[in-house]
Amino acid sequence: MKRFKKILLVSDDSDSGQATLTRAIDLATRNQARLTLIKVISQVPHDYRVFITSLLPEEIMKIAVREHTLLLEKQIASFEKSISIELKVVVGREFIEIIKEVLRNKHDLVIKTARGMGGRIGVLFGSTAMHLLRKCPCPVWLIKPEQGQKYGRIMAAVDVDPEAMEGSDLNNKIMEMATSLARRENSELHIVHTWKKPDLIYLTGELDYKQPPAFTKSCEEAQNMHIKWLKEFLEPYKEQQYQEHILEGSAGRFLPEFAEQHHIDLLVMGTVCRTGIPGFFIGNTAEKILHRINCSVLAVKPDGFISPVQLDDQ
Repeated sequence: MKRFKKILLVSDDSDSGQATLTRAIDLATRNQARLTLIKVISQVPHDYRVFITSLLPEEIMKIAVREHTLLLEKQIASFEKSISIELKVVVGREFIEIIKEVLRNKHDLVIKTARGMGGRIGVLFGSTAMHLLRKCPCPVWLIKPEQGQKYGRIMAAVDVDPEAMEGSDLNNKIMEMATSLARRENSELHIVHTWKKPDLIYLTGELDYKQPPAFTKSCEEAQNMHIKWLKEFLEPYKEQQYQEHILEGSAGRFLPEFAEQHHIDLLVMGTVCRTGIPGFFIGNTAEKILHRINCSVLAVKPDGFISPVQLDDQ
């Protein structure tokens, strides 16, 4: 996979979290990367007092940090001989402290166990995960609980429309991660691009339930153009084995359906709508996909993305 140098793993003491730890250690070992395990605990309110002790909130927090550090040491005890893992226990709001750690020490990947319910019953990714997907400047890998150690099927979602690709390296970053991970895990790789038919009202100038021949021809030409764009984009990756798919319709609807139908284990995708515009930290389409997907996700952002969380934030 891409040569990550500094990996940040968000601690999770559940059985699923232990499986995520194993995967993170394997990735760090293969990349000869530094691995940091971080635990974020909530701040005790300043007006808080324990009934049975005279300890101040600051003293309570010191004890809590020390105890959570001991728990982390137990969590990694069986791995200490194979890799050196840095432990950090910090106080604050989880997603903010994770992003600050990324900024402070220039981590190039965050790994976290997904904590939501998943599927059609509920959203797989909890609030911290969604904040990271929107605002973390480096790639975020969210691992579905109880998922196997190997990904049998990986899907890379790309947008090869020249207007969308102009000045962006996002598609190439998606492909770099998807192809290298597929090779490492011997996975079946699916490259998926969606397109939408032209709006009939723009082509005919009027609403008409009967499609005119010109509209049908325009749709065929549009589809052929998207096929051409995808083939041209994939030319540098022709040595990699993959299956390419052109889906007609909304990405927010059809990508999750494709993932379910093809039993996708990992989706590699971009999450940014625009770069450098305050508030546009995640695209509307990406939001729809993430709220319907039921597999692990590796999300990337283009170079130049600026997180709304900064080190001087309180």
